[in-house]
Amino acid sequence: MTFRFLEPAEAEFLEGIAYYAAIQAELGVRFQDAISVAVRQAVEHPEHGAPRSKNTRRRLVKGFPFGVIYRANATEVVIVAVAHQRKRAEYWAKRIE
Repeated sequence: MTFRFLEPAEAEFLEGIAYYAAIQAELGVRFQDAISVAVRQAVEHPEHGAPRSKNTRRRLVKGFPFGVIYRANATEVVIVAVAHQRKRAEYWAKRIE
């Protein structure tokens, strides 16, 4: 199974890396690694994420207040958002057709 980020989700991912790296370089690397683990888990076991609206699921990101929101089909996992837990709930829903 493959995966891809929607453009806004990729931007959130890169913004998160930059934010944490500005605090401490190692923290940016840890954030990137934690997101990568959550994405890998979503690809390996897409049914294990917590169900959300619009046929999406969420994997929490270990060590950071983020969740990876995704949709999965038989061949692909689409990362819809790299969502901070304190942002407006389901702000990303408009990204889904």
